[in-house]
Amino acid sequence: MKIFEWGPLLKRWSEEWLEAQAAEDPEEFEELDEDMVRDRWLGFAPVDPGRLTALEERLQEWGTAGPLPPSLRSFLQVSDGWRHAGGFVYLLAGADGISRYGDPHDLAGLYGRNLDADPTEAEVRQAGMWGRALQLSLDSDMTDVLLDPGDVGADGEWAVYVYHGWSGERPTRYESFRAFMEAMYQEIYRLGGGHEGFENGVTRALDAKVEEARIACLRGELDEALAVFREAGDLGRPRAELLSAQLRALLEGSGWVPVDPRMDDPMYAGEVLPLKVRDHLRHYGRDDSFVLGPASDDWAADRERAKVVLERIRARTYEYAAPGPFGHAVKEARELARWGDTDGAWRVLVAAVPRWEPYGADHVAPFGLLGDPLLGPVITPERGRRLLTTPRAGQAKTASAPALAPAHDAVVAAPDGLGWLTQRNPRAELRRDAYRFVLVEGISPEELAERFGTGPLGPPAGETELGGFPFGWQREERGPTARVGALNGWSFGFDSNRWPGFDAARLTHPGTELSRGTRALTVWWAPGLFHFACAEDGEQRYAFTVHETERHRTGAIPAALAPDHLFPDPVGPAVDRSDETGALDEIAKAFGVSLPRFALDHGRLPTLPTRPWISSQVTAPDYRPTERRTGSGPPPSRRS
Repeated sequence: MKIFEWGPLLKRWSEEWLEAQAAEDPEEFEELDEDMVRDRWLGFAPVDPGRLTALEERLQEWGTAGPLPPSLRSFLQVSDGWRHAGGFVYLLAGADGISRYGDPHDLAGLYGRNLDADPTEAEVRQAGMWGRALQLSLDSDMTDVLLDPGDVGADGEWAVYVYHGWSGERPTRYESFRAFMEAMYQEIYRLGGGHEGFENGVTRALDAKVEEARIACLRGELDEALAVFREAGDLGRPRAELLSAQLRALLEGSGWVPVDPRMDDPMYAGEVLPLKVRDHLRHYGRDDSFVLGPASDDWAADRERAKVVLERIRARTYEYAAPGPFGHAVKEARELARWGDTDGAWRVLVAAVPRWEPYGADHVAPFGLLGDPLLGPVITPERGRRLLTTPRAGQAKTASAPALAPAHDAVVAAPDGLGWLTQRNPRAELRRDAYRFVLVEGISPEELAERFGTGPLGPPAGETELGGFPFGWQREERGPTARVGALNGWSFGFDSNRWPGFDAARLTHPGTELSRGTRALTVWWAPGLFHFACAEDGEQRYAFTVHETERHRTGAIPAALAPDHLFPDPVGPAVDRSDETGALDEIAKAFGVSLPRFALDHGRLPTLPTRPWISSQVTAPDYRPTERRTGSGPPPSRRS
């Protein structure tokens, strides 16, 4: 049988609880039992062996076979009962006080009726627990501590369930009586941490460790700091939770940071609120009261100011700001991310992290970046870790310390090219059943918008957010919409959705008009279809279309881009998209062009209502068919 050393835990528990009570509420401390204060002991004398034997005999009478669970037996041999077990149980029974629960509220029936057709073993066991459990709680705040002789582990321990009658929640299960008591010891600190004046030697030591960990965190010693914050957080130290929440936000991409919603606090207004709003909108929150703060007169001005931030983030016009040199880097990075160079934006940000300045002693990271519509997507969890392991806020490592190795994505990476468009994105909601794009050399995205747009540039959006635009599911009503950006000297307009209807005879050839004074490329793909065109100075130089079994070409097409070379199978493009990949790779190689994968898959880019790709009339140039056979293409669409 396992031997449990209860004495050290219970003595420490008693000393710490009494010290904290004396500091927090001296008047209430004076009302405590004299013997408890004098002896510095929350327990009682050890159980008499005869009473322990009597308890085991009662268990047999109640139909419970087997010995007492080891941790409960050894506990009773040290203290026959316990006072103040956690925050809601004021007295735990000794050997004489342990009794049958009896299920006075028919919870077994309630839980049994709620079992579905295929319940788990744990669900069945919990439903039956109410009828066989033993009650350990003698005085509490509507809290039952139930020992289940039907839930026995390999070590002979019985599970303990804690049920708060006022909570409306399922009971909490603990593997053993020892596990329950250890959790109740921690609960005292978790609940006390929110009380002003709750203090003892343990809290003072923990707070000192938290401060040391805060400095270590700013030196980039992330995991070491997290371990300290976790330990202190388990014992209810509020500052540990505040600091660790900021780190978890960057490591997990979301989170809640416990700061009072006062807009005069720059950390709340500039860091906490943008993150809170982003998470609120991300989960399609409709009730904005959560992010605006308390609905009372005292908070009215704060709510109005918070509403401005909310509306800016909702409209994707919000811009995260930070003090000092890091703030200047944020502005530079945003301009790069605005047009799709998210890798460049990240390089600017990570290079500036050592010069980041906190708003105060409780601020350890620029987690508000996540709320910026353009920069938020750039900060992946991996990049968040990189940011947090970079020394900052004046805590750069000494010159003798080993330099931090550059992150693999903090250096200039090879261009993405175009072939990545054929790769299935792991995000289930990002499904491209078709895409089309234009690339124009040597002009800015703003000029591309002037040439190609039917209206001004709209707010930035991710691909899955386009469905939320006006007439998002009626594209024939609103016309085509592209996301616009620039990379490596070429500006692009990229459009994707399900089955934009292609018609070679009515194709408007947008690249031809866009190429005035420069060059422009056009690509359109859908299952069974690949169209490519190259135009220069307002004239189409060459183009081809492979549409199932039909092939059309015009102009002097370079050998490397010839449709028969890229799509050798006469029945059309390969179903596995390997032909499409090869064609895109050859186009990228021939012209040195690339589309930013991260920006198109995960980021946001300005939106642009564009001129139609398909005309209501036949406008196509004189294609010369090399093969023409009947075949079915994508289903028709009225979208232009």
